[in-house]
Amino acid sequence: MKVLPKEEFKVLAEAYDWSLDRAQGFIDGENSRLRGKKPSQHVLIGIDEYSLGFRAGYFERRNVLASRTAGIPSPI
Repeated sequence: MKVLPKEEFKVLAEAYDWSLDRAQGFIDGENSRLRGKKPSQHVLIGIDEYSLGFRAGYFERRNVLASRTAGIPSPI
């Protein structure tokens, strides 16, 4: 995995109100997905902050909310 300076993880963690471990897991998960690497069992079933972040980065979500609310007008 690409090693980012701890300051970059801190910026990501502060932006999303995450712990540093979750931010690092997110970056590692994205990198694994983009490189086509299979995730380990630990990150797939772990409930620690790193594993939660890894899964969030690895399993890319489409904009589910937009498709669910397609015909509903905005309240604003």
